[in-house]
Amino acid sequence: MHSESHIDADRAPNEEQPRMRVPRQWRRLFETVGVVGSLFLGGFGSGYFWATRNAEVQMARQREDHLAEIDRLREAFGNGLKSLAGRVNQAAGTAASAAQTAGEAASTAQTAAQTANQAAKTAAKEFKKP
Repeated sequence: MHSESHIDADRAPNEEQPRMRVPRQWRRLFETVGVVGSLFLGGFGSGYFWATRNAEVQMARQREDHLAEIDRLREAFGNGLKSLAGRVNQAAGTAASAAQTAGEAASTAQTAAQTANQAAKTAAKEFKKP
């Protein structure tokens, strides 16, 4: 007993297929979520774009400021460092001269010690003579 009112969904054309509609409330919700989401994502995208452009400008400005600060520090401390280097070289020359003088003094002291040793030996021989 086969009834003719039953439609086989696999073989029937689309016009004869039973249709399911999403309820109106759900369609409104999807539409609202789509509009609000578009506004949110559009705002997010444009904000990201402007922030990126602003960051590029800021980085260029910061680089210029850093280079200017380096030049300022180099100018401010460069002369002081050159002057200090000259004084250090002068002090090194003075220390070398003092070391040479100390060496000469040590050599003179050694010569004096040898002379004193000879004098002591001569004096000891003179004392021993009867």
